[in-house]
Amino acid sequence: MPTFSPDSLLAVRFHNARPGLELITIIDAALPVTPITVAVEAHERKPLPLLDEFVLRLVSAKVRTPEGIGGVLGLPAQMVSKAVADQLSADLLFYGGALPAAAPDQSSLRLTAKGQRAANELAVLRPQRADMAFIFDRLLRKVRPYDRQAVITKRIATETDLLLLPSAQQGEVQAGDLSVAELNLMLKDREDKREVLAIRRVSQVPAARYIPAKVLVYADEERTELQLGVVVDGELSHPHEIALLGHGGAQGLGITVEPAQPRPLLTPDLERARVPLAEVTRQRAEAAAQLQATPLSAAPQAQAQAELEGEEIRAISVFEHPDLLDEALTRARRHILIISPWIKRAIITTDFLRKLEGRLRSKVAVAIAYGYSDDSSESDADAVRKLRNLADRYPQHFHFTRLKSTHAKVLLFDDVWITTSFNWLSFRGDRDRTYRSEEGTLVRSRRTADEQHQRYLAQIDAERV
Repeated sequence: MPTFSPDSLLAVRFHNARPGLELITIIDAALPVTPITVAVEAHERKPLPLLDEFVLRLVSAKVRTPEGIGGVLGLPAQMVSKAVADQLSADLLFYGGALPAAAPDQSSLRLTAKGQRAANELAVLRPQRADMAFIFDRLLRKVRPYDRQAVITKRIATETDLLLLPSAQQGEVQAGDLSVAELNLMLKDREDKREVLAIRRVSQVPAARYIPAKVLVYADEERTELQLGVVVDGELSHPHEIALLGHGGAQGLGITVEPAQPRPLLTPDLERARVPLAEVTRQRAEAAAQLQATPLSAAPQAQAQAELEGEEIRAISVFEHPDLLDEALTRARRHILIISPWIKRAIITTDFLRKLEGRLRSKVAVAIAYGYSDDSSESDADAVRKLRNLADRYPQHFHFTRLKSTHAKVLLFDDVWITTSFNWLSFRGDRDRTYRSEEGTLVRSRRTADEQHQRYLAQIDAERV
């Protein structure tokens, strides 16, 4: 059973969310928020509905008949009678003897001991001042139930190359930007028993804050129509999508989509056996649903079964490429070979290096080659240096090579050969926000993979700087 990264799961779930359009890319984004502390007047949320509360209070004030209660409240007797019946069932009221001025057969409502305690508690309930913490969404201009632990600074957002989404307003959040109803809805979601009666003051840290989000980019075949989807907390958010339209949509965010690059072709016999992308997408959707329904205890068996699968030749979408790179870094047993024109720090992370070193410690032979032109600045110098340092520590197992020029984008590990238009070591390194649909081909065959491995090693040796 295949594995799925968060992005590939989103792609499986939402690739058909815009009929007639293709999901081109998923962008890591940052949604502007402000953690706020709101000084309010509040009291404990009342356990009784409002009508039931007034029934108890009026009976305590010696209004003892449903007709009398209805007269005081200006409500129909039928509505009051239902509330009275509910309180009788809850053992808060009972019918006692007739009132002095009433007919002998007319019973009067009385409070039980339990009902008297409830009425007394309602009578002494007083508002209290309280400070409450919320997250204010600056794009939607309302409080939202976001996790405060997910909030990050602008520095972290920019260092990790997140797309900064716009704010609908500048300056500090004011009390007038909030509503009592919205705050009470948040408290109810938190199962907080307090109820806000009035907003007095709002305080906040002025520095910009964000929470991670995802922007889904859809386009038509001609790449002339672009639509955006926004995923917050794992779900598509239509209000955020509408809000972004007010800021110019994709154009306002500087997002453009180019025509897809031609994928590298295989030999005619392999092309005939190749499973097309539409069928692969359908199969992965089924596998994702099965994986989510599979108990954790059954996962190792499912993984073992996947390792026993036979040869396959199939398309891979842009969203599956990172999953396959991670598979190589965590599961390869014999060798790994990567060719990529550029190397970017967004890919060569601490986690990437940790996993790669884990393969080297297991004596997996690793070959990484890069280079597009004489301009070395096209790759990030610190990322190149980290890989070179690792190669110096494992000279017998890691060969890191700069090439004169390469257009090849190849990942090969054990019995798997992937040829593609996807930049394996720089796919998050482009800051111009220009995207394209990258499609490749996976061939799972020991014989074919070994043949290609030898061919690429010879090519690297011939083209090294």
